[in-house]
Amino acid sequence: MKRVQIKDTAIPSLTSRATHVKNDTDNKKNQHRTLKVPSTRYGQQNDIREQNKVLTATNEDLQRQLEEMKETVTELEQRCTDLQGENREIQKQLRDCHVLLVAENLDPVSGEKLGQTAQQKEEQRKEVMTVSQNLLTELKLFGETAEDHAANLLEVQNIMRDLTEAHEKLQQERALFTLDVEEMERALGEAERLLIE
Repeated sequence: MKRVQIKDTAIPSLTSRATHVKNDTDNKKNQHRTLKVPSTRYGQQNDIREQNKVLTATNEDLQRQLEEMKETVTELEQRCTDLQGENREIQKQLRDCHVLLVAENLDPVSGEKLGQTAQQKEEQRKEVMTVSQNLLTELKLFGETAEDHAANLLEVQNIMRDLTEAHEKLQQERALFTLDVEEMERALGEAERLLIE
């Protein structure tokens, strides 16, 4: 029986990609914190524009990577479903083959009936047991591969959840930042109006 082989694709790189996104987000936050407050209104506006550009770039990067992760999760879910279907089909075939071999006293290699002598029956029993054992070993290996893929899928889902949370947090920070900018601009406008009067 052909051994089922599953190719692993891009699971290790998903973890490193998520780490890279987190590091980029942390670097951009640190850059935001270390910006100096200029002494003029125009300097503050330039500073705010730069910070807004950084937030926008980070948001777009997170959006793009979130879409990539969604595509990967969809692909892995489909592969997991396919593997489960193949697993069920192989189990059914193994049971059917085992029943036929035992019931018909068939030689698993030639398909011919074995002789009725005691020695031939013993050889038949041994061959059936060997074939059954081999089939069960392959089924076990297939089941372990399916479990590995299910574990990888769970890991990807966890990474995607973390990215979604990071994206939502960034959106909240951006909204707060926008409110701060608007409040600062109102205060600057009021100060200028008072100075002019």
